[in-house]
Amino acid sequence: MKKISLILVLILGLSSLLLADTDTDTEELEDARHIIMELKGLDDINTKVVINQQNGKEAPDAAYFGLYMEDLTFPKAQELNYKGNHGVLVTGVVRESPAWNYRLQEDDIILSINNREVTNFATFEKIQKTLRAGDVVTIIVFRDGMQDSLDLTVGSRGDKSSGTSTTPKSTRKKLSPGYGGGTWIPMWVQMDMDDINGLISNPALGFREYKDEFLLQQGLGGKFPVGKGYFLGGQITWYNDSKRKNSTSSENPGYHLWMQYGSTMGGVTLDKRIPITKNIVTSLGLLVGGANHELEFVNTNAAYNWNDLPGTITGSNNTHFKISKGYLLAQPRAELLVRFTPWLGLRAEGGYMYGVNLREDWRVIGMGEEQYEVVDSPNTKYEGITFSIGPWFGF
Repeated sequence: MKKISLILVLILGLSSLLLADTDTDTEELEDARHIIMELKGLDDINTKVVINQQNGKEAPDAAYFGLYMEDLTFPKAQELNYKGNHGVLVTGVVRESPAWNYRLQEDDIILSINNREVTNFATFEKIQKTLRAGDVVTIIVFRDGMQDSLDLTVGSRGDKSSGTSTTPKSTRKKLSPGYGGGTWIPMWVQMDMDDINGLISNPALGFREYKDEFLLQQGLGGKFPVGKGYFLGGQITWYNDSKRKNSTSSENPGYHLWMQYGSTMGGVTLDKRIPITKNIVTSLGLLVGGANHELEFVNTNAAYNWNDLPGTITGSNNTHFKISKGYLLAQPRAELLVRFTPWLGLRAEGGYMYGVNLREDWRVIGMGEEQYEVVDSPNTKYEGITFSIGPWFGF
């Protein structure tokens, strides 16, 4: 009972001292706080909050960081590639403040202070009120896809080194390179088609040639961030076309010809994104993978009889085979992405593809993927300019 009475007397005496003299020396307040804390049963946090307030006003040594903050939203967390469910977002930093001096910056996410989880802005304010100028705190922040720890010495508003200003300035906004996404890709490809056109336009076949200028390949692609503005992903595009005609050969009456041409390219992509504005991002990158040309031919009179199949297979003009040529591929490219909404934008990309021949000749592909050399076949190239423009789902 005596102990409780002593506690009450000390609390009342401290309160009277604070109310009677707003200019009480800081060291005296600190001594009073330590006396209270030596008595069991009192809350250190609540005691610090009381001492940091004088007549309802902020005490001269109240904790000051120099931060502008707001609660973290889900779209903003996605934009910053943050997968957690707690934290407070830094929206600005006062110049020359403690936060400025310790390199905190806009779009940092503060996760904890002295191992106390910062759930939202209200939690941050509560923790701040337990601190005093000169305290050293350990802050965990999320930045550029990684968590980082720093020890910061808290300042006060009255301290010149804290950067108090009637017109505080925030740091320049750090632009986000985005969080990735994916899309359907239409890509125009310019490459030398002379070897293929020379084969299919031969009078014995008589098919119309393909244009060298920009065949339209279509495909899919996507990417995801791996840190420091780099994005890893993949892409594949292809072109397919088929042609049919009746045979004009007097030796093969009733026969018709069918052909199909295909071109495919794809691989792994690595891009470095460079944000220009909040909604415009450029990137430089490289695709490394493979590509191929493929031609398939059928010559048939469509006259098939089960009992005659052995003779048809070995002694008729009914033929069917596929030829192919493969490449290792590298495609340097540059991209421009314009965002319209948090999840939809317009993507434009230009590049140059260069294929390295896996073999100099074309090959006939058998049923078991066995290959037969086509004698005197040309060493066809796979290279040229590429251009793509289309939607992008993500940022």
